[in-house]
Amino acid sequence: MINSIIIDDEQHCLETLQWQLEKYTPSVKVLHAFNKPIEALEYVQKNIVNLIFLDIEMPVLNGFEFLNKLENIQFDIIFTTAYDEFAVKAFKASAIDYLLKPIDKEDLVNAIKKVENKRSQFIIEPQLEILNSSYQPNNTVRDKIAVPTQEGLHFIKIKEIICCISDSNYTYIHLTNQNSILVSKTLKEIESVLSDQGFLRIHNSNLINLEQIKKYVRGDGGYVVMEDNRELSVSRSRKDTLLKMFGI
Repeated sequence: MINSIIIDDEQHCLETLQWQLEKYTPSVKVLHAFNKPIEALEYVQKNIVNLIFLDIEMPVLNGFEFLNKLENIQFDIIFTTAYDEFAVKAFKASAIDYLLKPIDKEDLVNAIKKVENKRSQFIIEPQLEILNSSYQPNNTVRDKIAVPTQEGLHFIKIKEIICCISDSNYTYIHLTNQNSILVSKTLKEIESVLSDQGFLRIHNSNLINLEQIKKYVRGDGGYVVMEDNRELSVSRSRKDTLLKMFGI
């Protein structure tokens, strides 16, 4: 049994999520539902909790401030938030689970399955740092992303990524230090995190860092030569977009 609490300043959101959990996720027991995060903080400091559903935007004490007041996080967290472009990118960049309001039944069930099957550690400070900095609407530039691998999480400096290459449901991320990391994400998922950070999808299989291009060679679609001398095909449909990025 997963002992959980819900923290959300909106009472109707609390009641709806609690009802959904009771109806669709029998493995989850809701110990308490709090609309005042201060009260939830006191509860967590005195009781054992396995999972917290945590709203981010709350008065007095928001989700980030709530977590900052805890010395150590010994529970899983699923953030809940209204749809926001910056929020979605922030969660993806930090590899932290989230649910968009209004919460969809299937998304909720899948999120609980992830918790049940989880083998890695709880959320750690670098993830929260990425989430916190990326969540700010005025901060569109990120320094790092967190990516899941079979070993756990890797924290990668974005400027050190040369390119990302699709391998079915996985992606190889090639770095400037000549290392490669096999990530448990599709190229489409990686693209959604990096598309506003100077990266461009030039082929169904190739996502590149525009700062790492050494040369473009013309052809049907042509190909690019990256700083590590890797040659990557450009599809005909994406050729014009690539050239426009360089004012050609």
